[in-house]
Amino acid sequence: MKFNLFAVLLALSISFSVNAQFGGLGGLVGGAKGGGGDAGAQIDSFNADAQLISTAVGFALLQIQAALGSKESGAAALKVAEEHAKATTPGEKDAIMGRQIKESGAATVELLKAGDAKAKMESLSEDMKKKVAQSILAVAVAGLKAPAMINKGKNIIQSVGTNPMMITKLGSVKDGITLLADALPKLAPIVTTGMQLMRDVKVDPGTPTESSKLEANPKITIPDNLEFIQR
Repeated sequence: MKFNLFAVLLALSISFSVNAQFGGLGGLVGGAKGGGGDAGAQIDSFNADAQLISTAVGFALLQIQAALGSKESGAAALKVAEEHAKATTPGEKDAIMGRQIKESGAATVELLKAGDAKAKMESLSEDMKKKVAQSILAVAVAGLKAPAMINKGKNIIQSVGTNPMMITKLGSVKDGITLLADALPKLAPIVTTGMQLMRDVKVDPGTPTESSKLEANPKITIPDNLEFIQR
């Protein structure tokens, strides 16, 4: 079945995280490629892509928390979304989403595998069911994209790290690698329990691939239709 195959693929991707931060990953996926191209553009591209992954996962977890958690959980999810909207720098936004992934990963798994999760899903509107399914799919796609992004960041550090003009810009790349490597182990259980729940309620979230388009959905909706729309 396609979900079983994905579980294997995601498990392989998580093995990359063991050595992801600067040393061992190159041996697993081909190593550094050296310089080439505009170093500043490479760094900017990495930062944007890494931020997209963390933001997509963070908002996905918030949406699951809002849909399947308590009213208090929903209110907390809206508060985090508002905090993210008010943040004024990429670093602040990354910190918020990094904290969200770190602190709510295990709690999200518990919501998805709770004894009443199926009943809660079945009680949701079709639109809310779709939002939960899309959130699980976003986490799955992020899990498949993250290892390549970690390797991309490592390559950038190795190829431009000796350029004194770029040293001050590499901090954000290192931060991005760390954020992705820390997030990876938390994604697999979310995806496997989430996909199982979607099967139980007969909702098809779609098939994740590394080439799937990843989008962050900042519109967090709770079952009583109160919502926060990030502007």
